[in-house]
Amino acid sequence: MYQSYHTDSDGKIVVDEKDQITDWLHVAKSTDEEIEQLSKKFHFPKDFLTSVKDPDEVARQEKLGMDPAKEPNLIVFNYPYKETNELGYDEYITIPLAIILTEHTIITTAEKTPFFIDKMIRNQTDNPINTKNPEQFVLEVAWQISSLYIFYLKEIVKKTEAMEQQLTRSTENEQLFALMSLQKSLVYFNSSIEASHPIFNELKEIEVFTQHPENRSLLHDVIVENRQAEVMIKETNQLLTQISAVFSSVISNNLNNIMKFLTSITIVLTIPTIIGGLWGMNVNLPIDDTPGAFWIMMFLIVVVSIFTTWVLKKHNYF
Repeated sequence: MYQSYHTDSDGKIVVDEKDQITDWLHVAKSTDEEIEQLSKKFHFPKDFLTSVKDPDEVARQEKLGMDPAKEPNLIVFNYPYKETNELGYDEYITIPLAIILTEHTIITTAEKTPFFIDKMIRNQTDNPINTKNPEQFVLEVAWQISSLYIFYLKEIVKKTEAMEQQLTRSTENEQLFALMSLQKSLVYFNSSIEASHPIFNELKEIEVFTQHPENRSLLHDVIVENRQAEVMIKETNQLLTQISAVFSSVISNNLNNIMKFLTSITIVLTIPTIIGGLWGMNVNLPIDDTPGAFWIMMFLIVVVSIFTTWVLKKHNYF
């Protein structure tokens, strides 16, 4: 399905009438019929639209810098998306978003409409969106994606700090699974950020993206945000790697302490069993005929048990 929009005289995004296509066309979960229709209408290959159906699609560009009136331009970005994996942990993946620049219409397409696109449609962004300026529109989308990476990376850092506070009482593998999900997310983020570098390098060489001061400023902000995201990914990945190693050591140490405690309890509880077994044999034994022999045996058991407990405690087994 798709919907068309344009910027009115007040600088607001307005929905076009049904079946009318003007400045901006957003396509979500496109059908084969829609792909066929749009590719013929705007004269671009079908894979410009079908590329977003591949979850492993990397950031790339085709014919960028050429006159859109002659050859539609394609830019594919990967934006971050948070979901819950099969184990029930938060995981961050990347999803492709394609921007197609034609002679008069900007086309954006994705399998899932990003919430920042929804904000742009609802006029809820910090910066006004001008659908009549394709270059500014592309840079605004790129800036939104870069900001989203920063937002999710800060969220990952907070989750990491929360995990650090649980280090001292971790005895299960649960925290390791959560860490694994976050490390997997950073792999996705790093691949997408690195794949976008050639696109931004290309944008810096295209005159229409740099001839206006506002476009140059926005492009600079996008590159800075991406650089910040890249640095945060490396730092967070190193931090997660260290925490993962510490978690493994702490969990192993806590389990060792538990086993040591249980072993000590077993040793102490074995003493009454041994003494009771020896004096319970059907043979003549010392103090068999002594009055109060039972209480003497109980006293001996208590004394030996207390002494054994003291020795184990002294050697830090309790």
